Amino acid sequence: MKKILITGSSGYIGSCLYKYLKRKKFEVIGIDKKKSKIKNIKFKQFDLLNSNELYKFFNNEKNIDIIVHLAGESTIDNIHKKNNYVTNNINVTKNILNVAKKFNINKIIFSSTAAVYQSTNKKISENNFVKPNNIYGKTKLDCEKLIKKQNFNYFIFRFFNVCSSYIEEKVGEMHTPETHLIPIVVNKMLNHKKLKIYGSKYNTKDGTCIRDYIHIKDLCNAHYLAIKKLSIKNFRETINLGTGKGFSNLEIIKAAKKISNELNFEFVSNRYGDSPKLVCSNYRAKKIISWSPINSDLKKILYNEIQWQNFLKLKKIKITTKY
Repeated sequence: MKKILITGSSGYIGSCLYKYLKRKKFEVIGIDKKKSKIKNIKFKQFDLLNSNELYKFFNNEKNIDIIVHLAGESTIDNIHKKNNYVTNNINVTKNILNVAKKFNINKIIFSSTAAVYQSTNKKISENNFVKPNNIYGKTKLDCEKLIKKQNFNYFIFRFFNVCSSYIEEKVGEMHTPETHLIPIVVNKMLNHKKLKIYGSKYNTKDGTCIRDYIHIKDLCNAHYLAIKKLSIKNFRETINLGTGKGFSNLEIIKAAKKISNELNFEFVSNRYGDSPKLVCSNYRAKKIISWSPINSDLKKILYNEIQWQNFLKLKKIKITTKY
């Protein structure tokens, strides 16, 4: 049995991945500076910037095979707080790599982002020119370079828009406040409130931003497949994780309206740092790790998010949205 460490295990993706890998019979342990919302898990709470605590953790936890490094600053709305990104992305990654080398752990899966790419209206392959237009993408690209300089076997996954819930395990997206489009659309629909759409004059087919949305279960499955690959062979690969199909903000609204007409919206000004279109080619993911986004149908994404938010209502947990 492989022992997997997940950094950022209290977050949305980390929580879902923890549950997913446990179902696959891996031994999993998590680290996060925030308390985990999941019960009955193996978890240590401390700040990854604390190199002494990190060293003690690795010294106590023997036989870690692979590190899945998810921890970091990712909220695009904090884009002006540059120090947060440098500290929580670059400095934390340096700490992780340094301690991994000390304990002879040489396998890592790193969560990067589509935000490293230069904006284009064409499908983005891993060979596309990288030119981040915000500090989030820049620091993630810097982290990629740090990993590539070291003698690690790695998969660097450039995530596109991860969304929806792992409803079978009652885990999903729950940021405070929530800033991502899919959960906000569902929240406004369920609570009969008006939705704000940022920008209507982008260079796209209907003037609204287009994104490649990937269901959280498909993202978790990609990590599972990568772990299996790293367990038997050396890899140094950078791979896009997305569906290869983009949906505009207006298309998502129309799909939501087919489920419920209780959704009204208004356009507001563009949001700083948003690219008009981000859609990937996932050819390498299919070829190298035999992956396919089987859960990422827009209807399923929306229904699983509705199930998750209804579950939160039963638990009397309120989602707050920034918009």
